[in-house]
Amino acid sequence: MSEFTKEDLDLIQQEFEELRIVSLKRCASQEEYEGVIKAFDFANEAHKGVRRRSGIPYIIHPIQVAKIVVQEIGLGYKSIAAALLHDVVEDTDYTVDDIKRLFGEKIASLVDGLTKIKAALDTGPGANMQAENFKRILLTLNEDVRVVLIKLADRLHNVRTIDSMPDHKKDKILSETMYIFVPLAHRLGLYSMKSEMENIWLKTREPQAYDEIKSKIDNVVSQKQEAMDKFLSPISATLKERGYDFEILKRTKTPYSIWKKMATK
Repeated sequence: MSEFTKEDLDLIQQEFEELRIVSLKRCASQEEYEGVIKAFDFANEAHKGVRRRSGIPYIIHPIQVAKIVVQEIGLGYKSIAAALLHDVVEDTDYTVDDIKRLFGEKIASLVDGLTKIKAALDTGPGANMQAENFKRILLTLNEDVRVVLIKLADRLHNVRTIDSMPDHKKDKILSETMYIFVPLAHRLGLYSMKSEMENIWLKTREPQAYDEIKSKIDNVVSQKQEAMDKFLSPISATLKERGYDFEILKRTKTPYSIWKKMATK
């Protein structure tokens, strides 16, 4: 616990303001929008004075998870609120009943599911235990897939900030990510999330290989960009002439996918 500085408070407000703006599009009513504000105020007070290992206020983590939930997964009000509240029961004296009383049964159920997943992952080491935890998480899909989606957002933010963790925590987070969360993201169709987690795993575990492959990818893209644009130009012009509303997407293989293919083939 420590007093927050003016810079800390400004950072919290800046981060939440970004979430507030994107949340407006996902809230179906003024009541839902006010529910997001209420969830932030409650979580902000519950985590007051608490910092992450990186030194930033802890509340930044739930805000970032909520941003992933709304911007990268596209979930709505209840999921945004649950993301903001997801560590309150685990890390403070508040209970699931408190959440139910203040935010309703469904949000409390999501928070409870997230708390149980975290407890399952913290049960103990070993392959058998990991398999059991994986099964428990999959069973949660039958209750409400949003629990797993929010947990994926939580894990994505944790791996994005993994550099601030001690080595033993990094090992646990990265192992769980590759064994449990990458396959889940793949099965749920969250391919950009899956790729980002894989690339962070490679960058952390095999930094030299990651840097070499990333450099070669960047070189190839820069060299072939003009050729690709030249190839696509007449196609785009023809489609426009014929009145099609279209978007042309380019896909570049990720460092992890290339590294994996090199290792297996």
